Amino acid sequence: MAGIAEFVREIRTQKDLIGAVFMLENTDKELNKVKEHWEDSKTVSLKDGNLQELERFSILEALKRIGKVNKLADIGCGDGIDTICWRQYAQKVHGYDYSTVMLKKARKLSKGKVKFHSLDILSEMPKEKYDVIVTKRCLINLGTFENQKKAVMKICRNLNPGGHYIMLESCSEGLNNLNIMRLKANLQPLKVPFHNKYFDLGELIAFLKPAFDIEETKNFSTYYFLTRVYNQVLDKDKFAPFDKVAKNFHIDFNLFGSTIIGPQFLMDLKKL
Repeated sequence: MAGIAEFVREIRTQKDLIGAVFMLENTDKELNKVKEHWEDSKTVSLKDGNLQELERFSILEALKRIGKVNKLADIGCGDGIDTICWRQYAQKVHGYDYSTVMLKKARKLSKGKVKFHSLDILSEMPKEKYDVIVTKRCLINLGTFENQKKAVMKICRNLNPGGHYIMLESCSEGLNNLNIMRLKANLQPLKVPFHNKYFDLGELIAFLKPAFDIEETKNFSTYYFLTRVYNQVLDKDKFAPFDKVAKNFHIDFNLFGSTIIGPQFLMDLKKL
């Protein structure tokens, strides 16, 4: 454990080493190209099934802590696989997405258990208000920080007083920290996907504070370190079978405290 603690301290002192390079990759994106990506029937939201399970587990833990509510909205619901899981914590669950391809998949999968609607968050919002709104890697597809801020404020307006926004998105700081580790392990750095605009956590938190209390934050650092660094050093070609073990290890252990390694983060935000 002392070795890991030393590694974390080194990350905190080496952020500028590659930070400038990867921040340049995290540029504004063209929305038409992003939408084309999500209208491709071959597009998969997240190829790492173990990470998707951890994301789902973390959101369900937040919903459990909040308690059962009347209405929940999943904005950017994609194929609806996770949206269906939220039903146990709300009387009514609605899924929203702008991709006709994804909505078709969601409706087929849910078999009428969840209502899915077409929605472009930048140009419209649901007429209803909700007790909980969830986004999962949705706002990173909005091209610019200005668009992301616009979406957050629209989400805030669509929450009932004291409602919760469960925000599971991605940030550049976590990717940079992961890449520092990968470079030290002689692994190639990972890039921001072409269709994503990652958040700057400092900017995001400063923007959120006037509208929300941050009730809880979570990251996926242990899983990212084990799967994107440790397992790949053990076997650069056949590391995938170890990733399921890493998923279970992540649930039981927190090796890095509040240091974020890997882009994903979760915030439970309570409307002021």
